[in-house]
Amino acid sequence: MELLLVLVLAVGGLLLLGRLLGWGRDGHLTDQRRAELLERLQASVRRDWAAEADKRGLTPDPRRPRLLHTQWAPAPPRLSDGRTRGLTGSTADMAGLVESFTALAPQRLVVIGPAGSGKSTLLLLFLLELCRVREQNPSAAGAVDPVPVLFSLSSYDPRRYELLDWLAGRLAAEYPEVGSAGSARDLLRTGHVLPCLDGLDEIPRQRLVRVLGRIRRAFSGDLPVILACRTEAYERALSGGPVLYGASVTEARELAFPHVMAYLRDSLGRGGPGREQWADLFDRLEHGWGVLEDEVRAARERGAPLNGPSWSLLTPGATAEQVAAVQVGRRWAVQVEAAALTGSAREASPQLLAALGEALASPLTATLFTDLYSHADTDEETPFVRLLRSDPAEVRTTILDNAVRVLFDHRLAPDVWPEARRHLSFLAHHLETRDRTDLAWWELSGALHHAVYGLLLGLLAAVAGGVATTSAVDAGTGALAALQLGVAGLVGGMLLSWWGPDRVAAWLDRSLHALAASARSAPDEPGSGPAEPRFGRTSTALAVGVPMGGAIGFLAALTEGPAVGFLVAILFGLIVGVPAGLLGAGGPVRGPRWFRRGTGFLRRIGGGMAIGLGAGAVLGLMYWASIRATRSPVSPNWERLNQPFHVLATMLAFALPGLVLGALSGFLKWLQAPAPADDATSPRILLRGDRRLVAGWALVIAGLFGLGTAWVMATFPYAPGQVVEGTVLFVVLTLWVPIAVRTWPRYLVARAWLWLRGDLPRDLMGFLEHAHRVSALRQVGGVYQFRHKDVQEHLSRVYADARTRP
Repeated sequence: MELLLVLVLAVGGLLLLGRLLGWGRDGHLTDQRRAELLERLQASVRRDWAAEADKRGLTPDPRRPRLLHTQWAPAPPRLSDGRTRGLTGSTADMAGLVESFTALAPQRLVVIGPAGSGKSTLLLLFLLELCRVREQNPSAAGAVDPVPVLFSLSSYDPRRYELLDWLAGRLAAEYPEVGSAGSARDLLRTGHVLPCLDGLDEIPRQRLVRVLGRIRRAFSGDLPVILACRTEAYERALSGGPVLYGASVTEARELAFPHVMAYLRDSLGRGGPGREQWADLFDRLEHGWGVLEDEVRAARERGAPLNGPSWSLLTPGATAEQVAAVQVGRRWAVQVEAAALTGSAREASPQLLAALGEALASPLTATLFTDLYSHADTDEETPFVRLLRSDPAEVRTTILDNAVRVLFDHRLAPDVWPEARRHLSFLAHHLETRDRTDLAWWELSGALHHAVYGLLLGLLAAVAGGVATTSAVDAGTGALAALQLGVAGLVGGMLLSWWGPDRVAAWLDRSLHALAASARSAPDEPGSGPAEPRFGRTSTALAVGVPMGGAIGFLAALTEGPAVGFLVAILFGLIVGVPAGLLGAGGPVRGPRWFRRGTGFLRRIGGGMAIGLGAGAVLGLMYWASIRATRSPVSPNWERLNQPFHVLATMLAFALPGLVLGALSGFLKWLQAPAPADDATSPRILLRGDRRLVAGWALVIAGLFGLGTAWVMATFPYAPGQVVEGTVLFVVLTLWVPIAVRTWPRYLVARAWLWLRGDLPRDLMGFLEHAHRVSALRQVGGVYQFRHKDVQEHLSRVYADARTRP
């Protein structure tokens, strides 16, 4: 009967704690509240991305050369459902492109093209123009036009999340102006947020078809979406399913070569070493383009039209089967040899010039090419000489390698960051091994094996349990407790590192959604996402408490019996699970500035105390009812048990701890409240918010421990050994729990380990910010990315080669 009583109380306590920790709460917005959130979201999106566009050189500036404008045209019909033609236009007329997009019904656009063709740039310009149009039409904006938000799909795992739920989590984390993840989910499902999804081609191949299927499912109704992907990856994804319904598919076209030449000469106008050499090379390329135009015009007059003018007429294997193209190639070679009698570029062969002209048709290659003008390499060969001596088939790779050399030798300041090449190469290799392009500081812990965190958490638990038990009992019992807690900490720590609380939450949501769907005997609606309730912090408590309590309970059952093992499992599960649930898990947070007005500090503290007080009183009443049910009316304490004062005292005994837990919960929720709207999202701000959350947690635990210790020592003549037990518990709560569930402590462990190994600098965030300032990295919300996937792959190969080199 006593065992049943403990079980009932445990279940009741978990249910009430679930309410205390936020079980079953989701966002439901009124029209007025939704309009306010959208206006704040739009202001934040436009502010952040306008600064990033200026950093990438996408805004007009007299100090920079003219912009590279890409052309866009409808894609082949096989890539769409034929209902809507692709957009036609240029990035020079973004207003016209956006007007054509807003006229679509539904508003769905797929942007495709080869690597480096400007797809991400088009998404960014689309976002800024949509924000400008929405800002200029406030009367219509609040009711109709959605707010565009850019997302990178490279870190999306379809095995763990529904797409809209994942987008809602990213939206709430990077733009806390929208409130909770529930509010973000409401904005997405009602079509008030326009997701601009970039990086579909950066998802691992084995998941590409599944991700496109999730996109079809999530946006099967009238929800708007913009998707960017490489052409070959999109075709490969379509091989496993139908096209995106109602989407307008638009494809990038090659840059007009005269436009590229104007851009390059404007860049060259800034001067620098070897200016005459580069100018001579451009003269040769422009002369070659003129020859191509003359040959194409003459062929049309002869009735044998050629496709062009295009450098592909001269590249090996392009149209060699055409006699006319072969003749063009021969005449081109003769003219190149004739023009090479003088000038710095006389070593450039016809094949090299043709391959270079073909490579410069890519916006990425053209912009990387401009990095070579103003710098002379530290080696014996300048970038110009190294380019002329390259293999025509490897021209694009040579340009990339030269640009990387300039980056490390000149932009990243070797006197300040002497190991910059190794650091960025390691980060690129880390992303390549994880099939990611988002460089998120909170995922850096994945560079370490799960056993590292398991050993650390196991060591902390063993020391805490051994010291506490030795001070209270004896050394032998302390050693046994250290062994048991160490093993439990090792098992629990490795499980948390491998299958963390966020995965537990996703699994619980999917399971409940499946149960609800089966109970309704109806199939899931597309894009409906998990059903209620959503576990939130309760899933964190379960993810931490169940493995820790189960492991220590199993070990205790081996020596003390099943009943004792069961009680120990519940006790230790609650000791570590409840604090972990209060602290919360998952990605980083953007907390408010300390005690800034308008963040709802008193409201959150008061609300938490009210919920904790009520939950504790109800749990005390359940405890009294359970005790009364197990006692006989003839027992000596029966009358005292039924007195109202005894009932109230029991409820109060549980309500006071609930009041303390409620206040702690409210304080921690305030630390995770939205940041001020004028704070731009950045990796450092997310790092600061998570650090404040852990620091606030340690501050509260230290305060409670200090008050409790003072009261105990003043009331009871306890020996110092009992104070040691409380100190150990304080250390466990302030160190073990944050390392187990929060991102910032795990980031510190990973950064320290990798710094000692020489792979990362001591000031990693400062290094990343400097790399962003010199355009080695680009910022996408709260994460960094390499300038392009090709740059990341190149640096990853550099790191791998350095590791294998003897």
